Amino acid sequence: MKRSEILNKLGLGASGVVLPSGLARVKNEPVRVYDGFLRSIMYYGFVDLKERIGVGDELTMKRDHDNVYDAFAIAIHWKGVKIGYLATYENMVIANLLDSGISMKAYVSKIDLSANPKNALAIAVFTDMVIALPPVSSKFAPKPRVRTQEGIYERA
Repeated sequence: MKRSEILNKLGLGASGVVLPSGLARVKNEPVRVYDGFLRSIMYYGFVDLKERIGVGDELTMKRDHDNVYDAFAIAIHWKGVKIGYLATYENMVIANLLDSGISMKAYVSKIDLSANPKNALAIAVFTDMVIALPPVSSKFAPKPRVRTQEGIYERA
């Protein structure tokens, strides 16, 4: 998602944004927002694909608005094949972010074929966060003035 789209979603796009001094530069930093096991993998394509799926593989998250059991259901797909869902008790925030148009990427973070199916496949979800950086010229800015005991102002 572009920075302008995020600002519009926050309601700051039309009026413009004035960044306070010290926040003149920003960078996008990937942030992990979820790391957990998939549910219902034994009922979907994971059973047939478990030998082909590898750690680090990119996954696709799709909202399942027609799911009668979970209003915030998020189906996870590997190369177009549904392999499971995010846990019902952990999906509300990510579902709201997806509904808001926030882009996120999901990857396989752990596979343990000998484990209970509830703990066999874990994924990590990342989104970009805008991080404020100090302005380039901050090291050249004049130091603030400090009042001494004699009432004279000096540079700190």
